[in-house]
Parts: sequence; structure tokens; C-alpha cells
Amino acid sequence: MLKYLQAENLKYKGTFLKKLILIAPIVTLLFGASSGQWVQPNSFNWWYTLILQGYISLMAVMTNDVEQKKLRYRAVLGLPISLKKVWISKVLVNGIYMTFSCMILLVGILLAGPLIANTIPVFRIFAGAGLIVVTSLWQIPLCMFLAKKLGMLGTILINVGSLFVLGDLTVLTSMWWICPYSWTSRIMCPILGYLPSGGRAEIGSPLLNPIVIPIGIILSIILFALLMIVTANWFEKQEAN
Repeated sequence: MLKYLQAENLKYKGTFLKKLILIAPIVTLLFGASSGQWVQPNSFNWWYTLILQGYISLMAVMTNDVEQKKLRYRAVLGLPISLKKVWISKVLVNGIYMTFSCMILLVGILLAGPLIANTIPVFRIFAGAGLIVVTSLWQIPLCMFLAKKLGMLGTILINVGSLFVLGDLTVLTSMWWICPYSWTSRIMCPILGYLPSGGRAEIGSPLLNPIVIPIGIILSIILFALLMIVTANWFEKQEAN
């Protein structure tokens, strides 16, 4: 499996996809910095309520384009290799890239701490960055499937649009657990103490109940595993055109 991962990583050498790893969190930090003393919570909010979804969508599209535009996947589908492992390695490489971006964001948020008065405890910053990764992984196989089927426009519209419509409708309700697009936003409330809108959660608010954290983690891992299995089996049946 390691060779598959190495091969996938090499495909993106010198591409804009690699540059996005750094660009996406830096843009987020710049947006967050525009709010002055609220740079830490606003950087988090910009990241998990908008920029991360667009970033994951673009990664999936670019990953697909590397194979699709040059040889329409014939370089992969015509080889005596495991197509399941190829797909899984693509998903995992995108997951690694996303993790690196979250870590860059984390470093930026930590560095901003000494410069402002309204700081988030360091442990909560680390926990928030890690949980964003875990609860967003399921989007990667989904977006990669959408990218191959619908291209860039369809992928972005569905992934980002679902966040705005479905996520916003459910995140602050008792039915938040039904919609995957609300999971990250909901568990960030007790972790950071701020609402997805950027406002500080009131003391005693049910939105600060930490019980949502293990529920969100478990649901995210289950959905990621299911989407990985379903999309890997689908990719295994692909044929070169």
C-alpha cells in the first residue's frame, strides 16, 4: 500500500494541488486576521464553515484531472494493479494533504495568540484542528466520486451548497446528527466556545454540551468507512474508454 501512496503523491509534484496545501490555510488566516482580536475563533470559523469544503472539492477535482485530462484514466485502468488500492491511496493522499493544511492553520492560530486578548486555550486549539480533520474525512471519497461523475462545477455546488443549505438548517437543532454537513460545526461549539456564526456561545447553552463530540466522531468515522468501501468498489469496476 505504501508504494501506491508514494506513486499517487508523485503524480501531484509541481501541480497547483500541492500549492493549495499552503494557500488555503494562509487565506483563512488572512480572513481571520481582518477581525483583529477575534482572529483565532474567526480563523476556525472561516475554515470549517466555508474554505475547507471548497478546498476538499478542489483537491478532488484536481486529483481527477491528473488522470482524466491526459489519458482518461487509461494509464491506471490498463495496468495489472489493484484498482481498489489505487482509489484508496488517492483518498488517503488527499486526507494527508488536508491534515497538513489543518496543521498549518493550527500553527498560525497559535502564533496569533500572544498578539491578542481573546485567546482560545492551546489544548482546545489542538483538539479543534484534530477534530476538524476527523469529521471532514468523509467528504474526500464523496467529492472524488462527484469529481469523476460531475466535474468541478457539480462537485463544488453539491459539497459547498449542501453545507450552506443542509448544514445551516440543522447545526443548531437537536437533529444536527442527521446531517453530516453539520457535524464539524456542531462539535466545534463545545470545543471552542463559539458558534458557527462567530459569536461566543452563552454559558449554560445546550450547544456547549460535550456529548456531541463523541457522537460526531463516531458518525464521521462510520460514514468515511462506508463511503470509502462503496466508492472503492465502484472504481474497481471502471473500464478504460
